[in-house]
Amino acid sequence: MKKLTLEELLNRKLNDGFQSKEVEVKTLGGTLTIVKQPLTTVLRIVEGIDKAEGLTEQLSIFTQLIYKCTPMLHNKQLQEKYECAEPTDIVMKLLEDNFDEITNLGTEILSFYGNSFKGLNGEIKKPLEQTAN
Repeated sequence: MKKLTLEELLNRKLNDGFQSKEVEVKTLGGTLTIVKQPLTTVLRIVEGIDKAEGLTEQLSIFTQLIYKCTPMLHNKQLQEKYECAEPTDIVMKLLEDNFDEITNLGTEILSFYGNSFKGLNGEIKKPLEQTAN
């Protein structure tokens, strides 16, 4: 394994900066730009997902995460047009209350932070599969 130098670490930080990616959203027929937030911010939002009682709480967590990481959704004019009582309501209204779209977008956001979050999507869908039986 290569030994890193101080210069390499400094250059890496200079190249890091702002991280974003385009995520396809089928209900919208296009992509949304999601922006990576500090890990501590994301952890504060998702830390209760394993303890969430029911799909409503899990959905609320992903809604907050999507809102936080999608700057376009912060637009007041957009929120007014969709008649949002709360700013985060724009997520549900724009994604047409589509559970799969919301969980897929939330999972894409979590992929910024490594493999440890990959199981969350399966955990969220699990209660749905149980109710179908």
